[in-house]
Amino acid sequence: MCTCENLFEIPVYRLDENSYYDQMKSHISKISGKNQHPTDEGYLKKQYGGDWKYNEIIGFLRFYRYGENQIRCEYWETNAKKKVRTRKKQFEKISDRYCCEPFSKSAENSILAQSMRNAVEHCETRLKKKKRFLDRELFDSTVNHVNWKSLLSKA
Repeated sequence: MCTCENLFEIPVYRLDENSYYDQMKSHISKISGKNQHPTDEGYLKKQYGGDWKYNEIIGFLRFYRYGENQIRCEYWETNAKKKVRTRKKQFEKISDRYCCEPFSKSAENSILAQSMRNAVEHCETRLKKKKRFLDRELFDSTVNHVNWKSLLSKA
């Protein structure tokens, strides 16, 4: 019998935040330049697709404990062939073993936190080859503050 427990998720984006906002500014400038009447910038931002955070997610990584000593990761991605700005997304599981990082329940919390970072970095490296970007902000700010030893020792 498999003992699986979800630990955390990290969103995957089609492009990084700065590139998205650069493209948005370019779009707004182009539209504004063509109009003889001033157009509300808020309206144009919404028309373009809104803010980057959450709106540009094309997938996510779900990290989970598998069995007694492995961290694994599911990778979910939108089922569209071409990843473009859209508000109609349907996600499908690409892999339930996108990474596999061993750990020891007897390890110190700092070692377990490093195992989590290793798992995330492994996935990030794989996704960069596909020009995908992770939003690691929440993970990076909390990974050292989680009691991984307690969390991973649950049976």
